[in-house]
Amino acid sequence: MNSIRPRTLADYVSSIKRRKLLISVTTLVVVVAAAIAIKRLPNIYESSTFILVDVPNSEIMADHPTNDLQHRLATVRQQITSRTRLQTLIDKHGLYQDMAAQPEDSVINRMRAEIDVDVTSSRPDATEAFTISYRARDPETAQAVTHDLAGQLIEDNVQGLESQASGESDLLRQRAVELSAELHELEMKSPWLINLKEDSPGVPIAQTGGSRSGPAPDVVRTQTIAVGNIKDQQYKIEQQIADLDRRIAEQQRIVDHQKKSPVLRDNPVYGGLIAKRAELQGQKDNLVNQQGLTDKHPRVIAIQDQIASVNRAIADLQRQEAGRITQSAEERELATLQSDRNKLKVELEVTGRELGRQSDNPPVVHHSGGAVPAASTIPTDAGSARLAQDYLGLKQTYKDVTAKAQNAELKRQAIGSGKVEKFRILDEANLPQMPIWPNRRLFALIAAVAGLALGLGVALLVEVRRFPYLHDMKDVEYYTNLPLLAAIPKTQTPGETARERGRAGMKLVLGTAIAAAATFGLAKVLMLVHLFELLKK
Repeated sequence: MNSIRPRTLADYVSSIKRRKLLISVTTLVVVVAAAIAIKRLPNIYESSTFILVDVPNSEIMADHPTNDLQHRLATVRQQITSRTRLQTLIDKHGLYQDMAAQPEDSVINRMRAEIDVDVTSSRPDATEAFTISYRARDPETAQAVTHDLAGQLIEDNVQGLESQASGESDLLRQRAVELSAELHELEMKSPWLINLKEDSPGVPIAQTGGSRSGPAPDVVRTQTIAVGNIKDQQYKIEQQIADLDRRIAEQQRIVDHQKKSPVLRDNPVYGGLIAKRAELQGQKDNLVNQQGLTDKHPRVIAIQDQIASVNRAIADLQRQEAGRITQSAEERELATLQSDRNKLKVELEVTGRELGRQSDNPPVVHHSGGAVPAASTIPTDAGSARLAQDYLGLKQTYKDVTAKAQNAELKRQAIGSGKVEKFRILDEANLPQMPIWPNRRLFALIAAVAGLALGLGVALLVEVRRFPYLHDMKDVEYYTNLPLLAAIPKTQTPGETARERGRAGMKLVLGTAIAAAATFGLAKVLMLVHLFELLKK
């Protein structure tokens, strides 16, 4: 035959009807194999927490580097997914036990892939915020890991601010102490420097000769008043320190009590365990009091075992809560009080040194019988003028550094009191009720469509082999160009019919066996290549 008869749509429909069994079997094999593979897929649950970044408008913290907030939000993922942090969480929650034989880097990368940080929030109640989410096969594990990720991030934020402020404050205090020592050394060598005024345009010229070299009476009176003021200031600071000591002692008792009795009321897992224990206890009371069962009854023993398991879980949570590093509001208040006390101790030390300088350099009153140089006498030579200028400059530097140290101390005290930018959990980590993956209905639909397409493809290949041969009256008329006058139907003897039925039965049995083998083989292949897991992303 030189050509193949063109097929119409009706011809293809007839072919589909003729091969409907082949198409159905092929589709069924694919669907059943996919169903087996889909059923073996683990459920993936996702828990998320919403974190708000509070950025207050405070004059005290006006020079705090909050302008890099967007940059830090962009690097939150790198901060959360650090190797040390992830390894700690893996060990704490016993994650990825199925990857125990694999390298540590593979486990870390697997966990990083399960963590998502979305810094583009569309919530109207948050201008600077981000969401942390974690995916796991167990909903409780997903919630616990998400809660720990958020808690550690907030701890790092507070500790970072405290470390920065404390470091700045310590450096400034140390510099102030060094400058105070230099001033004291200069004053010990040249007592006349004490009487210099910072706003003097130059070094005043002292009067010399005779009894006029001594200080005027107003100099003695002025110094006496200054000493009295310093002593009053010293007494005031001592009283403030004593008051702070009492408040610190009271706050310390509160903090110690909290550490001994950790609060777990806000923990949803803890609340669920308490509710479960109450429910089990009610069931036990019903069995014992209402139904008259003894403590030896199997049902009562089973409930007692469950209650014991719940009690162990509660004890584990209490131990974990007791070992947490997160500071409570009382602990932050205690740290603030201790900081205030340290600041007052520095002021008391500075006041004591000032009083010591005044006591070590009293004004010298000269009598007419002898001309003794007084502390208030200011030399007029060029070297003394330079020394006076250096002294005044050093004294101004000391005042500037002291002021900066006080500001740094205020910054450190403001941390944790709402006066600085900080992270705050707006929505706690939720306990997911439904898995986010896999979508079994979608996968089943995809498998049905793929099976139907494969069945139609196989049927078309089988039908193509029939095209060059004569099968019906259309083939005869096309290839002979003659009209078909009559057709004799195929007839079979009873023996041929019986043999035909036997061959059909054998084909059915053989086809069923092949279909079953193909089904389980295809399911095994789908599970080995993780075909459906490739659609997770």
